[in-house]
Amino acid sequence: MSTVVIVGRKNVGKSTIFNRLIGMRSNIVYKDPGVTRDRIYGEVHWCGQMFNIIDTGGFFSDRKEELAVKINRQIEYGLVEADLVYFVVDAKSGLQPGDDDICQAVRKSNKPGFLLINKIDSKKSGEEILEFAKLGFGKSFLVSGEAGIGFGELLDSTIKTLPQVREKSSRKTIKVLILGRPNAGKSTLVNAVTKQERAIVDENPGTTRDIVRATFQYQKSNIEIIDTCGLRRRTRIKDSVEFYSTVRAMNMIEDIDIALLLFDTSEGVVEQDRRIATMVLAKAKNLILVPNKIDLIKAKDQARIITSTYQSFKPLEFVPVVPISAKTEKGLEQLLTCILDVHTQAHRFADKTVLKNLTKRLQKPTNGFLLNLKQVSTGPPLFRATLSIKVKEHYIRYLRKSIRQYFGFKGVPVLIKTKVVRLRTSS
Repeated sequence: MSTVVIVGRKNVGKSTIFNRLIGMRSNIVYKDPGVTRDRIYGEVHWCGQMFNIIDTGGFFSDRKEELAVKINRQIEYGLVEADLVYFVVDAKSGLQPGDDDICQAVRKSNKPGFLLINKIDSKKSGEEILEFAKLGFGKSFLVSGEAGIGFGELLDSTIKTLPQVREKSSRKTIKVLILGRPNAGKSTLVNAVTKQERAIVDENPGTTRDIVRATFQYQKSNIEIIDTCGLRRRTRIKDSVEFYSTVRAMNMIEDIDIALLLFDTSEGVVEQDRRIATMVLAKAKNLILVPNKIDLIKAKDQARIITSTYQSFKPLEFVPVVPISAKTEKGLEQLLTCILDVHTQAHRFADKTVLKNLTKRLQKPTNGFLLNLKQVSTGPPLFRATLSIKVKEHYIRYLRKSIRQYFGFKGVPVLIKTKVVRLRTSS
């Protein structure tokens, strides 16, 4: 499928345009420049057709710091992937020296490009906007990402220019969200499973700010892996950008199939890791515990990683533990296989005959009866227990544990709703 990349200086409104085009608030939009760092992917739907779009960080024309170099490299990767370039400039600030540098980079890519003159909601005159003609772009569009002005004509021209657009696919994609504390190796894992440098990896914590998405195939299944910022305790969040990133990462849990809780094995499990696990399961989402950086652990101690992880995450014995090294790619096959297995278990029905026989053998609640136990839905599996009396939570836990012993549901939250039916007593 065809791809469009958005490039431009810092703070010209690239992320606002990206969010406008994909129809949702995906990227952080903030007044300070340089907030977007990684390549951010989305899909644009227009007139029944669809294409990929990539947002990139602000271009650094004269900065040699390691992070600036890495951000520029992400922009270069985006240009390589693209079939069309949206070059965004700021109508309010006018033509700047950095715009010339980006223009040269676009020309070197030999990709067709559109010039997007953004923020036209200002009171700039037409003569002042004409200064951008010096860049020599054949086709330019006056737009406002904030107000939503000028995008119809832009998208019509985009559809005509791109070599291939297609209808939205109905094929199911497994959405996998990576959660964990800063520097747990989340971005390294994204790059490892996609075999690309999709997220910036930096030794300094807090490099990832936006939601970074990447889709790939594994054993004929489509998997979308989603990287998030490191989740600290709220009392340790340093600034408003990090706070907003954290809130968005937590909100993402609502829309995913499986969460991977990644933690640094060499540092061990801390209370924040347990909080994250509790938050995922409270939202009835599937969970896999992923001890990372096992390459830093002595070989003789690696055999104890799974046991020690379960000891640290009591009572989550039903959640699979897959130790990996994202850096050396050790354990990645096991992790991907586990993702498919957990997804399958979350969407299967328990055998009715086995469930009926199990119900007959289950212990009765005190002074009452378990009349029926039936699975009513999947994803996650939901059971309805029909009882003669109202029962306490410890009996629900007993039912849930019994269901797991017979049917597995590894890594999957098992939900139980109760229905009380009063038995008639003979007079």
